[in-house]
Amino acid sequence: MTKTDTLNQIEELQQRCEQYEGITLKLNWDMLRQPGKTGSTQYLVTYEEDMLVGFIGMYSFGNKMEVCGMVRPGYRRRGIFSALWKQAEAIIRKGTVKTLLLNTPAGSASGNAFLKTLPVAFSQAEYQMKWDGAGGSLAAAEASSAAGLVTLRPSRPEEIPLLITLDCDGFQMTKEEAAEMYGQQEQDGSEEHIIIELDGQPAGKLRLWSEDNETWIYGFVVDKKLRGLGIGRSALMQTIEREQHHHNGVNLEVALDNPNALRLYESCGFVVLNQQDYYEYRLN
Repeated sequence: MTKTDTLNQIEELQQRCEQYEGITLKLNWDMLRQPGKTGSTQYLVTYEEDMLVGFIGMYSFGNKMEVCGMVRPGYRRRGIFSALWKQAEAIIRKGTVKTLLLNTPAGSASGNAFLKTLPVAFSQAEYQMKWDGAGGSLAAAEASSAAGLVTLRPSRPEEIPLLITLDCDGFQMTKEEAAEMYGQQEQDGSEEHIIIELDGQPAGKLRLWSEDNETWIYGFVVDKKLRGLGIGRSALMQTIEREQHHHNGVNLEVALDNPNALRLYESCGFVVLNQQDYYEYRLN
């Protein structure tokens, strides 16, 4: 069986689980498409009579890791996921992971039931949002802000230190964590890194990942010295306009403890589709 066959089976399992529980699983397909290349993503699967019935994915972001999994309806309560988790935990403990987050959709009864059996503590929640076209005009005038002209362009190889600095300021990461994550993304090659400029000078960044006419915005941050000037709104609306031109839906994620970003996204026409909850697992 090829890697493509396995990924297709994982996708089918995901659809089946989501339909059964009315949820959306976060499988990080941008990373899942490239497992093992940089050590950033690994997954384990279980088969019964040639049918994929269990999956667990491990996604590294520097020395942090997120874990998400699923079991086919009708095959639950047989210890399938518990067995996968034991294998995954053994792999994780051999590495350098300092923070381990287990992810489940807020509405998943099975996911929440399993987490109650583990030594975890609630860490954070995030909304997954999609642009629904109700955010007003996407006219070229959106390129202006209170501070000046906002433009977008692809990042250049020599701007890696700038991207790292912006990630550190925007997401409370160390330089080592940001550099490792950026190296993983560059080797992947499936994401587009964008520099936000204000009057020709770097003012922020974001990255885009597209598949099946759906684009996800990640790592969206404006220089902390330039926030509150409308730069983020302009960059966001320009990105939406570009992706709409390519007939792509536009999606993003925002932490519930970031109300300023949530208000910005909602005012630009994004609506909440679902909530993902994260629980920190005590490794020690």
